[in-house]
Amino acid sequence: MTRQQPQSSSRSGWLRSERLGRSGVHLLTLAMVLISLWMLAGFVSQVIASAQLERRRDALSSEVASIQATNVAIQRTVEFAESPAYAEQVARDQLGYAREGDIVIFPTIPEATPPADTSATPPLPAPAPQPNWYRWLQVLAAS
Repeated sequence: MTRQQPQSSSRSGWLRSERLGRSGVHLLTLAMVLISLWMLAGFVSQVIASAQLERRRDALSSEVASIQATNVAIQRTVEFAESPAYAEQVARDQLGYAREGDIVIFPTIPEATPPADTSATPPLPAPAPQPNWYRWLQVLAAS
């Protein structure tokens, strides 16, 4: 008995034309292309989402830096408000206190005298008011 030699083919066993046929190979190729396109679309959406998140992170980092700078300025203001120098400044500016040994100068401003009224003409009397019905008549007649 002679043994049959297996036929060598360039295709693997499950891709043989006897099993799958030409339309099966096209169908398999189409499926692979669709899967590749689906994976490519997923990758592109991930890249876009990553770029958006990076921009958001940068914006939030700059906002944090701004808030930290504001916080430092507020802390300095609070430290000054709790200092004796601030208490002295308020006492001098708002309460009018002076330190012992300071010379206080009060400015004197002469009062301005109003100019003499040179016109001796009395004001004209106000015209007599018109009756209400007459004013209504003028308004309706003007329309």
